[in-house]
Amino acid sequence: MTRILIPSLAPLALAVSGVASAGPSGYAPPPPPPDKQEFIVRVGASYVTPNSDRMTFVDSSLVFFDAFRATMDPEDEWGWNISGAWKATDHFSFELMYIDGDEHVGGNTHGFIELSGFDVDRIRNLAKFEPEMSTAMANWYPLDPSCMFQPYVGFGINYTDFGSESFRGIVREDLQDFGLRGRMSMGNSWGYTWQIGADFNFGHDSAWLVNVAALYLDSETDVRFDIIEDSTSPNPGRVVESYSGDYLYNPWVFNLSVGYKFAF
Repeated sequence: MTRILIPSLAPLALAVSGVASAGPSGYAPPPPPPDKQEFIVRVGASYVTPNSDRMTFVDSSLVFFDAFRATMDPEDEWGWNISGAWKATDHFSFELMYIDGDEHVGGNTHGFIELSGFDVDRIRNLAKFEPEMSTAMANWYPLDPSCMFQPYVGFGINYTDFGSESFRGIVREDLQDFGLRGRMSMGNSWGYTWQIGADFNFGHDSAWLVNVAALYLDSETDVRFDIIEDSTSPNPGRVVESYSGDYLYNPWVFNLSVGYKFAF
């Protein structure tokens, strides 16, 4: 019996000894899961508040019909925004955003253009323009992706286009009395932009979220004012006076949006 059992147990003892001698060094942990990619679409409202009313004219005299000073003072306005963000890793995303700033009307107590001899209360809201802003930003998310609250900061560039520029109110009326009309034109601008924001997810398994964000856009553009003879004048279309300068728009934009994310 002894001679039969001992040889039969020898291979099993060698196998156990080999496994024990391998110890932990023979264990290979599984690789970490890859970062989950997401695409986030957001749509919402934007509150646009210009940060500066500074304007610098090439012709510092700026004298037409007793006008002695020109300033920009556009009112805050509501608009809307739409954006798409590709979250390539757990902590970084690339975002494109479009903001329609709606119509800014120039002037509060001091007016858009101050004209001597006119009642200050009558010279408010003398001109208007509409900005359209497009941004491209890289965002960094500091928290783990499992958190339902996801703050982020971003930095990038913006392109701002200004349209629908025109004079309003008393300026238009008084120019018409003299057989004239005014033309206002603004250019476009490139500048930097940065933002701070946060996504609030509805749940760990929910694709819906609410977003809040504050953006600052560096924006400076050319402004030109032309006084032109209208069709009732002897020389219709002739430019009587022309003034140009630089305007620092530099708005803050506050977004409140609803978003939906696609994971892949």
